[in-house]
Amino acid sequence: MKISIRCFLGIPLFILIHCLQLQAQTQIRGIVNSESGTPIAFANVLLLQVSDSALIKGQVTLEDGTYLLENLNPGNYAIEINMLGFKAYRTDTFVLTSQTGEKNMGATTMKEDVTELDAVEVVAKKPLFEQKADRLVVNVANTITSAGSTALEVLERSPGVMVNRQNNSISISGKSGVVVMINGRINYMSAEAVVQLLAGISSENIEKIELITTPPANFDAEGNAGFINIVLKKNLDDGFSGSYSLSAGYGKGEVGNASLNFNYRQGKFNLYGDYSHLRNAQDQVFIFQRSVKVDNELIETNTHSDREPLQVNHNGRLGLDVQVSEKTVVGALFSIYDTKWTMDAFNTAMISTNQVPQSQIEIQNVELNQWRHYGGNLNLQHTFNEGETLNFDVDYLYYRDNNPTNYLNAYFDGNDNFDYAENTRSGKLTPIKIGVGKLDYGRQMGEKVKMSTGLKGTISSFTNDVSVEKLVGQIWESDPELTNKYELHENILAAFADLDISLDKKTSVKVGLRYEYTDSQLDAIENERIVDRQYGRLFPSLFISRKINEKKSVNFSYSRRITRPTFNDMAPFVIFVDPTTFFSGNPALQPAFSNTFKLDYQLKSALFSLQYSKEDSTIARFQSRVIPGTNQQLIFAQNMKYNKTASLTVSLPFSPAKWWNMYINASGIWQEAGIYIEDLLDIVDLKSLNVFSSQTFTLPENFTFELTGFYNSGSLFGSFVVKPFGAVNAGLQKKFKRNGSTLRLGFDNIFNTLSFNMSSEVPALEQSFIGELQFAQPTIKLTYSHNFGNRKMKGQRKRATGSEEERQRVN
Repeated sequence: MKISIRCFLGIPLFILIHCLQLQAQTQIRGIVNSESGTPIAFANVLLLQVSDSALIKGQVTLEDGTYLLENLNPGNYAIEINMLGFKAYRTDTFVLTSQTGEKNMGATTMKEDVTELDAVEVVAKKPLFEQKADRLVVNVANTITSAGSTALEVLERSPGVMVNRQNNSISISGKSGVVVMINGRINYMSAEAVVQLLAGISSENIEKIELITTPPANFDAEGNAGFINIVLKKNLDDGFSGSYSLSAGYGKGEVGNASLNFNYRQGKFNLYGDYSHLRNAQDQVFIFQRSVKVDNELIETNTHSDREPLQVNHNGRLGLDVQVSEKTVVGALFSIYDTKWTMDAFNTAMISTNQVPQSQIEIQNVELNQWRHYGGNLNLQHTFNEGETLNFDVDYLYYRDNNPTNYLNAYFDGNDNFDYAENTRSGKLTPIKIGVGKLDYGRQMGEKVKMSTGLKGTISSFTNDVSVEKLVGQIWESDPELTNKYELHENILAAFADLDISLDKKTSVKVGLRYEYTDSQLDAIENERIVDRQYGRLFPSLFISRKINEKKSVNFSYSRRITRPTFNDMAPFVIFVDPTTFFSGNPALQPAFSNTFKLDYQLKSALFSLQYSKEDSTIARFQSRVIPGTNQQLIFAQNMKYNKTASLTVSLPFSPAKWWNMYINASGIWQEAGIYIEDLLDIVDLKSLNVFSSQTFTLPENFTFELTGFYNSGSLFGSFVVKPFGAVNAGLQKKFKRNGSTLRLGFDNIFNTLSFNMSSEVPALEQSFIGELQFAQPTIKLTYSHNFGNRKMKGQRKRATGSEEERQRVN
């Protein structure tokens, strides 16, 4: 027996016993490189018997170009290596004996077969949706109707995903608490900033979107519903290459975006980057209705808001990877964005008592909400031996939100006679600083067991400077009740370990355990330690996969998750929408914990999924309450007692004809929520249906037509019931093969059905709330995209970064 010292790198004590490894039998190892020294992944390595060239064993090289052939008998052998685009290579004859132990073939250099590369054109088209063991993959690059769209709009059309723009939340299969990643890296932003960021990323820069509902232990435990990973496009070509796209459209306001991505790969260096610009000036309409009983009188407030927003986004990334040796890769990535959202709105609020008009308020407000961000990442990956790697990541992230608003309020009586006017302005300045460090270690322990472990630390600081002022004469006077400065400091430490075990050729098990410790402190200038909270929790996960035969397989998964209150939700600020409606923070918010079980059955390309989760202390954002004895509405986040969700999902891809591909995803969802209303527990439940379908028709002359649509029969959002909504989109595409260009014409939201309507009834308090929000308009868009540079594929250098959630940072 032998013990590797590297097993102790960051490994929690409880898995040290698994680092024992049996003495190796006779084996052959080596690495395959191109002439430039770049490792070649996925090359075929064949061990041949010299006497008759019989194949004894075969393998493909890993991402770092290495291979390992184990459990070999004595004999005379040769190795043959093949890879598309390279000339075949065969070694000289060598001898293995029972005393050989390990034979290291060293580095094999393969020569490029230029003739073959010039003669072969590889054409591959992925399906729009791919169902994998732990995630649903949406191949955005292959959908016509996504052209000219944003990442947020693509998510709205994805199966089981619901985007609530009113409260800036995203849910999957009826469950809120989604964590959004970009290229496998968590952004650590507020919900509002994430939605604005996604609304500024052009779909032309997106390769795919992964919906991960039951993440393993090496993912952060944050997020009840799991993760949405947006993978930006990659270039695998040697030399200089890239693509750009331009899109313009109109639908009650102009929309347009432009995007560019490039890649320069030469020898051991890889420089890459992308940039996207978006402009959206579509009109929006909001309608709110509220009725409350005050002193046995029914007070009704009806608000109509005509909004003229303008959103301008700039997003950019620049990265560099360097292979410093055969076993070590270092990389750096810098990201920046500027999201500027401005709005002119005219709001009318009608207030009546017992259905008799009492007053009217006309509000003209001008708002700016500008998020700026820059961030940097340094990454190192080192391969000790075949199947043994160490990854280190360090990140620094900075965000700044500037959100001033000016209000001009004009008051009228019930007969529409002018009463008086007032000027009010509010401000909110929020800088956020985040530092992240993580260290992951993985090791293959024989043929059937792989072990992974790691450490992670996150340090966050947040300032929320909120002010409200009223114009008195010619002087702006501060409102001391609504003005304050808050600071939050939060540290999270985590450690994880998991084992991936292959029980036999058809059965595999992955078991993991993650521990996270959280220390949160929220202070105000005049009130220290509003929140002083420390807690640690364990988060187990289990995955079991069984391949019944070539056509059937079954998977079971379990994971425990946490949803922490956001900084904005906890900070006890108050910002008013109109003189009777206020947004408020809630420092009493507690974290929510959930347990999720999922069972998948796959029959050929059809998938059937059954999922159940129960979350305790669910955080429901943007809940409404009326201050007792008044007509003033507070909107804030609160803890529910629990939220239960069960869903059955069926995914059916099929082709009625060679020229017609169809995909249908249908989910039946049951939800039950326990909600506290004035210390009374109210139970609300809802059954709903979520259906998504796409139809793709291949036409002559390189034309393709695509039709997509979705329907959501409703859902629960805290105490609110969301009403049915959906949309139908169509697109026509023409490919120009000679110059690598594509022209797409799209028509989104054809029937103008993409509106967000919700209601809440509180019979015990004789209160009701109704909201109707129209964010999107029927829109026609034209998009042109073009590929440029070297399009001749060579060996690709692929590498993982910090962990599973960082593994696609460069690819």
